[in-house]
Formats: sequence, structure tokens, C-alpha cells
Amino acid sequence: MRHIIFLIALCMLFNCKSQSIIIPMGSGQNIEHSQNYYLKDSSNEFDKFIGEWKYQNGNSVFVLRLKKEVQYQTPFNYFRDLLVGEYQFIENGVEIINTLSNLDNTSINGRYHKINGGAYLRRLPSYCNDNSTSQEIKIEVQIEDPNDSFTEGRLILRHIIENGIEKLEVCLLDESSMAASETSRLAIPDGFYVFVKQD
Repeated sequence: MRHIIFLIALCMLFNCKSQSIIIPMGSGQNIEHSQNYYLKDSSNEFDKFIGEWKYQNGNSVFVLRLKKEVQYQTPFNYFRDLLVGEYQFIENGVEIINTLSNLDNTSINGRYHKINGGAYLRRLPSYCNDNSTSQEIKIEVQIEDPNDSFTEGRLILRHIIENGIEKLEVCLLDESSMAASETSRLAIPDGFYVFVKQD
């Protein structure tokens, strides 16, 4: 009898999990903070951002390594897809930051990556200028300093193909208002960067 009750309870558990309410990202639908909701990248917009991307200007190099993480459980108890990543920044030939190896570290997931997020944007903030239209989806993620999680900024990513070459146009803005000191800011200067896909 106990086995039958256990099997019924197990079936009910799987049945509840399988009835998640899937909300497509960018749909504008409200998300209830419940484990039954899943904010899904159903149009696979994140997929074109996956991989390693490199910006180089003389001896300064900025590398992004990005991947898609599906069904990440947020602190608000709903699930969502995320675009996560790590980065390397070299200035005048000197490596300032390198967290690239953390992307494959299985003990780090979701919001604990130094690049994380995945909001769909159709309109850009005034500090970002490019040739995109409001019909084109851009992705907004956060970038954090590896030594101070309050030293952070925003990256707005736009995927383009130019002469057959995949590129990312990236607008970076430091937003370190809650950092450890008033002078704390990201090591990478604010600005507009064009990355080329490496893999």
C-alpha cells in the first residue's frame, strides 16, 4: 500500500512540474513569481550571441565568452532562460581581468556569472547609438567586476553580419553607484565596441 501511495505522489509531482506555464520572452506578458512560470527564449534570440567574441584596438583586447542557460531558477521562484558569460580585458598589453575559465565551471551558474541577464530590447537608451531599428531585438546583460559585485555595468548586445562576418556591436555603460568606494568603476571604459566572432 505504501508503494502505491508513493507512486501516486511521485506521478503527481512530475505532473505538476510538467504543467509549467511558458511565457515567451519579449511577449510583454506578466510573470507570476511562482515555480509554475517559465520565461523562455522561445524565439531562440540568445543563440546568435553564443560563442567567443573579440574586440581589439592596438594592445587593448576585450573578449566575451557567452552561452545560453535554460530554465535557471531565479530567487523569485520562477524559471527563465539567461544569457551568461565571462570576460577578459587587456589594456596596453597588460591583463587586467580574466574570468573566461569560469564559464565552464559547473559550480557557477546563472546570476553568479560575471556577465548575466537577457532582457530583450527594441529601443536603445540615449547613450547607445547604432543603426538598428525598433523591430530588431537587442539583448541587455549585466557585467560585474570579479572583485566587487557592486562594481557593475550594462552591456547592450546587437548581433550583425557584415560581409559574411558575424559581429557584435556592444554598448557598455558603467553603473557602479553602489560600489565599495565612490571612485570604483569597471576597468573597461564606457563606450561602443565591435566584436568579431572567434569560433
